[in-house]
Amino acid sequence: MTQFNPVSQPAGGQASFIAVDWGTTNLRVFLMNQDGHIQAQRDSDRGMLKLGATEFEHVLSDLLGDWLTPDLPIYMAGMVGSRGGWQEVPYLHCPIHLDDLSEHLFWLTTSLPNKVAIVPGLRSTGVAGLLDVMRGEETQLLGALDWLEEQDRAAESPIFCLPGTHCKWVQIKQGEVTQFSTSITGELFARLNDESSLVKGLPKSDQLNEAAFQKGVLASQQAGGILHHLFSARSRFVCGELMADDVRDYLSGVVIGHDVSDVLSSLERPTVPVLIIGSEALSARYALALSSLNLTSEFLAANEASIRGLKRLASRQVRSEVYPAIGA
Repeated sequence: MTQFNPVSQPAGGQASFIAVDWGTTNLRVFLMNQDGHIQAQRDSDRGMLKLGATEFEHVLSDLLGDWLTPDLPIYMAGMVGSRGGWQEVPYLHCPIHLDDLSEHLFWLTTSLPNKVAIVPGLRSTGVAGLLDVMRGEETQLLGALDWLEEQDRAAESPIFCLPGTHCKWVQIKQGEVTQFSTSITGELFARLNDESSLVKGLPKSDQLNEAAFQKGVLASQQAGGILHHLFSARSRFVCGELMADDVRDYLSGVVIGHDVSDVLSSLERPTVPVLIIGSEALSARYALALSSLNLTSEFLAANEASIRGLKRLASRQVRSEVYPAIGA
């Protein structure tokens, strides 16, 4: 897996806008200059799940502090626009060109001196033809396209993988999202790893046991289906094929292996590397699962992708020099 180091580093120059990544559990704000580089960053653990609808403005105001000036528009992405967030913003229907997100920003009515906008999420269908939704990932995808353009690779149409609590698989052609599919991979593994009889009493480790993980990925590619393969974590341990230290990473391999192979079996085989957008540790596991299918991958940090996406949205707003009506 090829890894790209973040390009957004603390920088000088005149501040241009504020980027806000407001997720389920965390809040990160970035003061950005006119070149799209970070001047300063502030973090909070006041994610969406910890807040009532009336608390968002106060939390953001306290965190921004002296950044609150009329000349700095605020662009927010993530769960802040979900049901239970600051303001539920309707999903945009696919297919949609990602650069068109800038034309559909939802401008809030607030008491802050800054103009404040939320990036809407997307609605589409998955590989099974069932409805699917995303919030926050659309901004990361826009940032990934920005990165590809910077590398003179705009003509490529990779498959994008955004692993996390709910993993997104996205196909983009000529900048347009045509379809995406969500897997409940991370949440499923978290429940199994914390509460299930498959791992009860077994040791935990922060270090990846790659050999055990690869065994789980290989098991996921056999006949029988995921429910059978999940139980094999228990049976193979009881019968001595797995050591106690192997089971949790084996289980991870089964879950991620199914995510990768089940979704990709319904898509055209990629001819360029799959672009993984996420955390380094989790993305490394997906890269291993992809390599078991003889597929290459590249890595772009989720934080970097979000910043690039919000930068691109902001730059299009500056060029148009038009802000939509409040609440539009």
